[in-house]
Amino acid sequence: MSNVSKSDRARPDAERKREQRKKERRAKLMIWIARRSSRNRSFIDRLCRRLIEKASTRPPEKDFMRDELIDNDLGFDPDELDRYQRGEQARAS
Repeated sequence: MSNVSKSDRARPDAERKREQRKKERRAKLMIWIARRSSRNRSFIDRLCRRLIEKASTRPPEKDFMRDELIDNDLGFDPDELDRYQRGEQARAS
């Protein structure tokens, strides 16, 4: 038989259960925050909404969907876009 006591063998199981309870509490808290943020009736509801926005918004330098042309307003003007969509040739300026 090994020199490991019963309490040492039971410890990993207790730690696993403790970690499982932590995960369950985190999941319940996230569901509660999501439910509250959808109501928008009180200050806590608005605070929950801000927490979710902050957690889910990517910083601009890491946002791969960001377009430099749109950010710097270097796109088509509405008349130019309309002419392009109708297939007209560009005017010489």
